[in-house]
Amino acid sequence: MERAGSTGAHPGALRPRVRAGSARLAGLLVALLAVLVPLLTASPAAAETPAPATTSDPQQRVVLLGIPGLSWPDITAEGMPTLYGLAGSEAAGSLTVRTVSDRTCVVDGWLTLSSGRRSTDLYDSDGDGDGDRFCRQPPEPTSAPDGPGVVVPGWELLQEQQDDNSYNAEIGLLGDRLAEAGVCATAIGPGAAMALADSTGRVPAYHQYSGDLGGGLLSQCPVTVVDLGGLPNPAPRGSDDVAVQAALDARRATAATVDQQVRRVIDQLPPDTALLIAGLADSAATPVPLPDESSPIPPAGLRAALALGPIADGGTFGPQWLTSSSTLWPGLVQLTDLAPTLLAYAGIDEPARDIVGRPWRAAGPHPGSSAATVSELMGVDQAADIYRDQSGPFFQILGGLLVVVCAAALLALRRGVWFRPAVLRVVQVVAVMVAAAPVASYLANITRWWRYDQPNTVLWISIVVGTVALTIVALAGPWRRRVYGPPGVVAGVTATVLAVDVASGSSLQQSSLLGLSPLVAGRFYGFGNIPFAIFVVASLVAAAALGQWLLDTGRSRRFAAGAVAAVGMIAVVIDGAPQAGADVGGILAAIPGFAVLVLGTYGARITIARLALAAAGATVLFGLFAFLDWLRPAGSRTHFGSFFADVLSGDALTVILRKGEASLGTLERWPIYGWLVPAAFLLILWLTRPDGETAVSRTVQQWSLFRYLVWAALLTGAAGFAANDSGIIVPALLLTVGVPLGMAAVAAAQGLTPSPSPAERELLTPSQ
Repeated sequence: MERAGSTGAHPGALRPRVRAGSARLAGLLVALLAVLVPLLTASPAAAETPAPATTSDPQQRVVLLGIPGLSWPDITAEGMPTLYGLAGSEAAGSLTVRTVSDRTCVVDGWLTLSSGRRSTDLYDSDGDGDGDRFCRQPPEPTSAPDGPGVVVPGWELLQEQQDDNSYNAEIGLLGDRLAEAGVCATAIGPGAAMALADSTGRVPAYHQYSGDLGGGLLSQCPVTVVDLGGLPNPAPRGSDDVAVQAALDARRATAATVDQQVRRVIDQLPPDTALLIAGLADSAATPVPLPDESSPIPPAGLRAALALGPIADGGTFGPQWLTSSSTLWPGLVQLTDLAPTLLAYAGIDEPARDIVGRPWRAAGPHPGSSAATVSELMGVDQAADIYRDQSGPFFQILGGLLVVVCAAALLALRRGVWFRPAVLRVVQVVAVMVAAAPVASYLANITRWWRYDQPNTVLWISIVVGTVALTIVALAGPWRRRVYGPPGVVAGVTATVLAVDVASGSSLQQSSLLGLSPLVAGRFYGFGNIPFAIFVVASLVAAAALGQWLLDTGRSRRFAAGAVAAVGMIAVVIDGAPQAGADVGGILAAIPGFAVLVLGTYGARITIARLALAAAGATVLFGLFAFLDWLRPAGSRTHFGSFFADVLSGDALTVILRKGEASLGTLERWPIYGWLVPAAFLLILWLTRPDGETAVSRTVQQWSLFRYLVWAALLTGAAGFAANDSGIIVPALLLTVGVPLGMAAVAAAQGLTPSPSPAERELLTPSQ
């Protein structure tokens, strides 16, 4: 009698049923569409605190104070008492200032405010042929030669510099839109002039900042932007103690002066005027370093953001967290959010049009005391720093541990046979542990490890404890008797945790070692490329384990294929829904992979035509979802609708090229992955060929869907590389989780069955 988990009759006998099942599989796709459409047309902000009713009062007033370099560790009760007090009584949050480069200079920050998109200063402002390793001071405006106002020197060169980048930044957009609406705006200080200049570089109302804003200057126009100057940078890394202390003293002295200036602004603020305070760059102006000196620009970090007074769309700020619809992250806003925020206060229709960011708003109460609020925000800043320093090593530790254990196991198996079961058991345990570590790194956020005095220690203890606990559960339950049991459990837990997380705000991904980084600022909610890779491979493995279990318990292939398709539908919904994964490229990558697995479970023949049909279906679904998302107001759109708007405006090709450039750029930043990942793909394909290695054949004998699972995962990884701007990192992370899950099954299978006979091998070979 044949086992239920085998292929049963030769696949050729299944072809009539394959034809009959095509309609049912098509029906599943229709059901998928029916489920996805209402979910993908919902706003991702729907899960957040509802915004107050929108008001459109063109007379609302707002004052923005720009303080480059200001961060939460600067804001203490002794050093900056005014800002420290505001942190407890008004809205507060962290500000991510990522622009074109990973370190934002003061001019970059002011130009990003001007365009509402990531912008940059001149790449080579000193003309030495190399990129600047310093930050220059915003130039002092000069009198306009042909009318009132002033002009920003070198504006045309700055515009040309933006054309060399791929973010479609149009500096002067903020000034143009204010002028088109007839809204007066006052710039005080050279940085503010760069922010409010129109597309020709002209600033109609400009005043130099002398430390005094008297004479009703703050009430002359509805919109006022003030450049308070930046804080001196810390001493470069490697400086001696004397230099470090001198730089710290200078920073503290300047911070105290800035705090006094903020106090005077508050005292002179007209009634019913909003005050926004932003540390809108990583670095103020710096000296030019000598050739043998390190760059004086400090590392990227989160900066401080505060707001008080009326909110642009109604209500008032108070002791609440700042957020925006671009981050959906309580306590986090972007530099690109400032332009639409000012436009919203000015009463401009569609303030987010042609702009990446969204207006600032409140997102629920913060602790309400200065000490607790500042401590929480400093913890988030510290978590972002830990992510930057340890995310890469964590990724490498997982891969390195697996390679070392496998190499040691191969040597041990070659030297002796009597301890073969023990070696295979060790390989299985280590493989399960490596596969469990990523989800443990997400679950570590439950401890709020960044709040502790020793966050590193708490983080790593949490990861280790979570990894060990999940490994024990996977290897100790009744499912351990099946080779796909432990991998299926780990994969199911991983996929479930990530699905619940993205559906509830992505809090487990925020600053976790394999999650979302506010410093990278590529994504703040939903699935980033790394979490997507982990989620999709976990979903594939869980679906394959479920399908095999159904076959082993006597269910028909039709029923098992339906169950696998259902898991695929849920995974695609979670990945693509705006209030969950909101992942554009994920849909394009996941659907073809699940199509392979469903066809394999059903016993159908895998052909190029069917794969092309699945890819075409994914593209059509993506286009439909993008169109439906685009129908919503600009401020409510996700990545889907924004991309459709780019298609209509003719910018889609630029976006695609930018993502392609970023994807290929990962090969330059991590060249080892550029050859290692393709080599791993080819090796896996060779090992899993129908007449391949005995170890894989034994695994297929126990898990007949294993080979289809491998093909599905490799296809998804390749599609993920093509469809996401993280490039080679997507298939690399997929291998980091997928390979140990597969190895755990292979190691378990070696102790269960002898090598299959030629007849059995022919039975287990997919149809050609």
